[in-house]
Amino acid sequence: MVCVLLLFVGFSLIWSSAFIVGKVAIAHLDPIVLLAARFLLGSICLLPFVLWQGRKFWQWPTIRFGAIAGVLNNTLYLGLSFLALQTVPAPLLVVIISCAPLLTSAFAVASGQEPLNAARFVGFTICIAGVVCVAAWQPAAGAGLDHAAMFSSGALVGYAMAIGGTVAFAFGTVFLKSRAMGASPVDVNFWQSLVGGLVLLPLALFRVPDVGQWAVMFDGPVLLSILYLAIVITLGAMFLWLYLIGRFGASKAAAAHLINPLSGLVLSAVILGSDVSLVQVMGAVLIGFGLYIAVFHPVHQRDRALIK
Repeated sequence: MVCVLLLFVGFSLIWSSAFIVGKVAIAHLDPIVLLAARFLLGSICLLPFVLWQGRKFWQWPTIRFGAIAGVLNNTLYLGLSFLALQTVPAPLLVVIISCAPLLTSAFAVASGQEPLNAARFVGFTICIAGVVCVAAWQPAAGAGLDHAAMFSSGALVGYAMAIGGTVAFAFGTVFLKSRAMGASPVDVNFWQSLVGGLVLLPLALFRVPDVGQWAVMFDGPVLLSILYLAIVITLGAMFLWLYLIGRFGASKAAAAHLINPLSGLVLSAVILGSDVSLVQVMGAVLIGFGLYIAVFHPVHQRDRALIK
């Protein structure tokens, strides 16, 4: 169980670091331009690996599968999330995105992939309570939320984008699980990165038509951020994500994202020197307890399936 827990925590730390690193680049570069560059560079890095594996990655089922995953996970989920980050208070955005496991479970149950049992339902509910404690309470400002900013017109549009991205990610997770049998993670990652970058490229050109402004991506901090996102996140974290889905199922793998607020809290404290409140520590304990119930706790026969 320790190895499994380390897999979940390690994935969450790597995945969450993308948002901290991304903030460095977003301060100088449009988020859609950043994502397009990240995914296209990631696909280039993956190309030698897919060529080494042979021609299977050229087969139409693999291309179609990877392309749909790219639209759902890269274009919609990350594109909408990064756009929402410009107008939605960061704590609320984290809470919205961290609800993905509940949506994933709902989609998995609705599609007949997985049963709904009491332990999973209770565990995820406890995790969501912990997520709210970790993300919504900022020590520097009490409740930490500017009500005027929360309900501005720009924030409302951002909420819609964040919710849409979360739904796309949850649906994409279930889609990957249902059709990943026999598909190589390298091939899937290549096509979803390539398609994600190609779909975002026209939008990036529309948002920033002066390509000369893109030259900022070659500045030191921005370039390092793009390289980190393309290599460590697009390659490393995505491979680990596909592995978790294949081994544990869609909803259990998605539970790893419930650790993201805690991971973001730790990374912010260590790297950015952010303060940590007692409420956030209590939220972290709730997340760990809920995750144990939902993912690791054995299911008894009497509550093995509430819905099949």
